Amino acid sequence: MYVKLSVLHRKLWRKRILFEVFLICIILITTHQLYTHRNGAEETQRKADKGGLAEWRDWHDYGAIAREALREGIGEQGRPAALPSGYDKEVAAASWLVYGFNALLSEKISFERAVPDFRHLRCRSMTYHKELPSTSIIIVHRNEHPSVLQRTLHSLWNRTPYELLHELILVDDFSTSPLFEVSLEQKLLAKFGAKLKILKLTEHQGLIRARVAGARMATGEALVFLDTHVEATQNWLPPLLQPIVNDPYTSTTPNIDIIDYDNFEYIEGTPARGGFDWNFVYVELPLLPEEQAALPAPHNNPIMNGGLFAIGAKFFWHLGAYDVGLEVWGGEQFELSFKIWMCGGRLLEVPCSRLGHLYRDPKFNVKYTNGTDDYQGKNFKRVASVWLDEYQEVLYKHNPELLRIKVGDISARRALRERLQCKPFKWFLETVAPDFVRMYPPFAPPDYASGALQSVAVPQLCLDSIQLPVEHHIGDLRPCSPNLQQPVDSQNWQLTFHRDLRQANENCLDVQSKEPNASIWLWPCHYEGGNQFWYYDHQSQLLMQGEPWTERRCLEANVNTRRSYMNICDSNNVNMKWNFGLVNQSLLDNFFKGLQANVEIK
Repeated sequence: MYVKLSVLHRKLWRKRILFEVFLICIILITTHQLYTHRNGAEETQRKADKGGLAEWRDWHDYGAIAREALREGIGEQGRPAALPSGYDKEVAAASWLVYGFNALLSEKISFERAVPDFRHLRCRSMTYHKELPSTSIIIVHRNEHPSVLQRTLHSLWNRTPYELLHELILVDDFSTSPLFEVSLEQKLLAKFGAKLKILKLTEHQGLIRARVAGARMATGEALVFLDTHVEATQNWLPPLLQPIVNDPYTSTTPNIDIIDYDNFEYIEGTPARGGFDWNFVYVELPLLPEEQAALPAPHNNPIMNGGLFAIGAKFFWHLGAYDVGLEVWGGEQFELSFKIWMCGGRLLEVPCSRLGHLYRDPKFNVKYTNGTDDYQGKNFKRVASVWLDEYQEVLYKHNPELLRIKVGDISARRALRERLQCKPFKWFLETVAPDFVRMYPPFAPPDYASGALQSVAVPQLCLDSIQLPVEHHIGDLRPCSPNLQQPVDSQNWQLTFHRDLRQANENCLDVQSKEPNASIWLWPCHYEGGNQFWYYDHQSQLLMQGEPWTERRCLEANVNTRRSYMNICDSNNVNMKWNFGLVNQSLLDNFFKGLQANVEIK
């Protein structure tokens, strides 16, 4: 028996040894392949780099990445969090009113929590110049919740290469909250040492002037401006700096992820290009097909979001920094973006650089100043007066109240534009983002149809939004306005050249389900067709939703409940027939002309 067991043990031992040798071989082969792949990539980059003189480096901190992967706890790995049972609901509600997010929950989440890595897989093996510019990170805060501010600072400290982080400049724009006591500043200085510099303004300056004050204090070769409620991800800075090294007249923006204001979940954002509508509201444009195909390569960004960007210090001051004649905030990202593009530079979004941004509850109104003046209107007109040339009239057409606003002396800004020999705004529209002009034309083509949508089955009833908020399902049928061509706002619909059905507040009819009796929703217009594509057949009087190559649904009135829903189209169903207050039949006859070409452009 003993002999049999000994033989068995020897056989098992040999198998174990062979298995371990096999594993070691696999590990060695894999390591060799990775090493060869990285060296090959670095060699390719060296050859492509101006004669092969620059050295390249993998800037990842693999030790930190491994440690963060093991972190567990509330909100860790960017997972949605929740307050423990028995929390003080009155305290939670009060903090929500002050900050616009779940501030009590924020206090429960670690300042150093780990967040997911949503980067494109190719980003994780990319290398960048060994010598990158020293960087000053400038953050302006005013009465920010301490836990959010500290999470911002800790994420930057933990995930920014030490040798690149020249300084963290924290500009306190005259905070009045009792939470910002000297003890907090001392705690921050003890943690971050000499690299943290605190600038306390003696009066409220507003974001724009406070950022300029921070930039004057900065001594780094590159400036990075960030909001105070962000979380950096691993290796965020090197890819943001590399394009600036390649061309010092370049400014860069990161890919922005979303931090949920309710549960602090870290949500993946998508690459995008910034733009604006003719109310000077920032909008996002889809990537061009060639940019989508080239991901994760940096791509042109017509207009920066404004909150997060990097720029060489010399280029920033060459462009005249921010216009300090602008007040508080609003319009500054347009002015800086126009200057970058029109005055010889380039603005890029860098998908391999990602930061999460905490967006406040949309219902929360931030009070930036105690003044009553329309400072944003002043900013918009000031920017338009210097940079928009003849197109400023388009802005005034959409916002006639701007004509009455005085903007102060702008002679120095006009002289700056002349000295820098900046291109005309028409060049910006035609060259930087020609698709922007198609989506937001300065002079919008006429509507295909407009006015009230009157039920043929019950002519006294019309589709009414009853002034419900955006992102809300609608469908009520209410007594029609006396004038169907110019009804009350809640009954006034436009079938626009975007082929969507919208109201004056830029909210569109949106269908989110193909189920029977599907609801219609009022949703922000996204200009991409799909669930916001509508067509009115003035002959059959059907109001159809969906592109012609999809299964369409039609708007149907329920005369008993006085509600409307979406169902499969039936030209014999009188409840699906509608009259528009005003119909442009010649335009409707060419409704689908060029549609496929537009889809290909998108």
